[in-house]
Amino acid sequence: MSREFDVNRLMQEWRINGFVVFEGLIPLEKIDRIRQAWMPIRDDGIKQHGQGNAGKHRYNIGVPFESPFVDEEIFEHPALVEFLERVLGPDYVCAGFDSNTPFPGSEYQSWHRDCYSLFPGLMTPAYQLGVKFPLVDTCEENGSFEVIPCTQHVADEDLQTELDDVIGAGVNRRAQYHPIRLNLKKGSLWVHDARVYHRGTPNRSDHSRDELGMSFCRPWLFSKHMLQGYTEPHFPRKLRDGLSPHAQQVLRYQRVKDD
Repeated sequence: MSREFDVNRLMQEWRINGFVVFEGLIPLEKIDRIRQAWMPIRDDGIKQHGQGNAGKHRYNIGVPFESPFVDEEIFEHPALVEFLERVLGPDYVCAGFDSNTPFPGSEYQSWHRDCYSLFPGLMTPAYQLGVKFPLVDTCEENGSFEVIPCTQHVADEDLQTELDDVIGAGVNRRAQYHPIRLNLKKGSLWVHDARVYHRGTPNRSDHSRDELGMSFCRPWLFSKHMLQGYTEPHFPRKLRDGLSPHAQQVLRYQRVKDD
């Protein structure tokens, strides 16, 4: 049975904090199937990137637009669709599919945003979001994310190259800043404005903390550079044709390949 979500309340949180959590949105057995399919893809990516391509022992590896990763029960969940339409408008698009995986021995990331202000000095509504879900329970031991609420409202672009100096790098975070630690249970999904300040934290556990994330944006923002590793046809036609009309519309800029 699908869990009910109060989208009105989530929108209130969003307007202030710039991120929300959909707790228990994805069935655990589905997460386990995705994780099983993900592991060999992730391991192949690690072989290519050595000690890490997003910091020491931390990896960003592209997720294929294939089954079981492209799953309508996740990105087309009615509550999530309603939320995304209210934030981005009804014609939003999927811009990419990526992962963030810190292994034991990874350290703090620098404070960062996932995109830049389009109009420096001018606060605007959201135009790009991350929709992310962990494949394991996340906690302070295995490197869960820290997010600073309300920072999507910061329009001063000159701060972006100085965030570690301003907020404090690593364990030396300044006390006047109050990030929230996203210790999420497996099956939960979180959405954040790409402008919100956040960082990964050290993984001191004995296992990796795998997280997958789709990027969604307003259609006028999408450009070819967003395809990154998906410049060649990559979206199986049979999979695309089996999706709902709305899902096909959301994925309309991904390049279809014949099976």
